[in-house]
Amino acid sequence: MGLLLSYGQKADGKWSQLTKQGFATKAEAEAALRTAIVDHEAQQRGSVAITGPKTFSEFFDMWIEKHCMRNCESSTTEGYVKKGVYAKRYLGDIAIESITTLKIQTTLNELRDHGGEKTSRYPDGRPLSVKTVRDTAAVIGMTFGAAIRWGILDHNPTERVTLPKKEEKESRVLETADLGWMISAVEGHPWMDILLTLDAGTGGRRGEMLALTWSDIDFDLKNIRISKSLAQAKEKGIFIKSPKGRKSRTFSLSDSLIEALRRHRIKQAEHRQLFGDAYRADLDLVIASSSGEYLKPGSVSAEISRLLRKLGFPKGVSLHTLRHTHGSHLLSNGISLPAVSKRLGHANTHITAAIYSHAVEKDDRTAADAWEKVIGDIEKKRDARIC
Repeated sequence: MGLLLSYGQKADGKWSQLTKQGFATKAEAEAALRTAIVDHEAQQRGSVAITGPKTFSEFFDMWIEKHCMRNCESSTTEGYVKKGVYAKRYLGDIAIESITTLKIQTTLNELRDHGGEKTSRYPDGRPLSVKTVRDTAAVIGMTFGAAIRWGILDHNPTERVTLPKKEEKESRVLETADLGWMISAVEGHPWMDILLTLDAGTGGRRGEMLALTWSDIDFDLKNIRISKSLAQAKEKGIFIKSPKGRKSRTFSLSDSLIEALRRHRIKQAEHRQLFGDAYRADLDLVIASSSGEYLKPGSVSAEISRLLRKLGFPKGVSLHTLRHTHGSHLLSNGISLPAVSKRLGHANTHITAAIYSHAVEKDDRTAADAWEKVIGDIEKKRDARIC
């Protein structure tokens, strides 16, 4: 199978044509035709057609280098690279212009069925989670999106793939008794005590809590300012970045939380004197290692998870559970959606409502009961007038 592309007549009256033979399928011929048209149009505009990476793997690496490493957070780029490993396994050696929607669909299905590591239980590879497959599809789509922007392709084959349906999981919320037990179990711990207390009392994200400095706490106004987050990436190590959404926020703290912070500050100052000049007082961290250094985010989560399993909390309860617990209890106690959304640092109230729908549903029941009371009062007054 071959293709014939006519560019029109040249100045000498001869026809300018491109002829190619030997394509195995019609799809291959059509892909080559699209590439030839893009090259010709680029030349007509006075530019040079991009010639470089031919396979998906080559182009993916170029996208990471020329776009992601310049414009994305290090941790975000690392996530893309990890998902790229899955994509390359099935698409890596294929010419990027030859990759079809069907091929991508097949790839995603294969990843869902047995894209993980091989085990005795799963000799062909364990199934990957829906989230991992959907994230991989998103990375593939972004790769093709770059190819379009850079003039290499004119369409994105991921646009018509069918993604596995999202797994709806309601976030765990701790009852007040369980929350109190958890915090009491770590009383006196150098950093876990104040971290769990702060997280439960603010709903902050892990990185936001680990990046807090004492200058972020206003003891007089009883508020906290969250303006940064601690992150960790393989290439970059530990570093400070903007909080999610790149927006700072300031909100009030409860009296008990202010007192807990005062006590922690006094203990920290005593420890700092014992540690001596080697203590990193310049970092001014609220939650720090014994030497005043940043704690590694991954290690913090792992240590807390081990503690929670030891205490008998079920799998799925983690440091992040305290964030959901904070938001859920506030909403269930009648705090407005905008106020809770601001404390949690959500981009808008729609996100808060979607995540905490269980709490909003309880408020909806309360609202119905409240309206029943209003109607009841109206009917009582009406009946009194009739009598």
